[in-house]
Amino acid sequence: MDELARHLSLRARQLGLADLLPADAPADLLAELARETLQELIARGLLPDPDPAVGCWSAPRSELH
Repeated sequence: MDELARHLSLRARQLGLADLLPADAPADLLAELARETLQELIARGLLPDPDPAVGCWSAPRSELH
């Protein structure tokens, strides 16, 4: 299992989602897991950052320096 999968499965357990069917899980907990998943994918550069901060590693580096 890779690091991201391990992290997400641990987080799902912490949120109490491990023993629930997705259809039965509370929407707010699913939304929290989805939000954290997207943040991780952005941080790893697997999705583009919709609001890159100066100095953020997920943003492309400037070719000016």
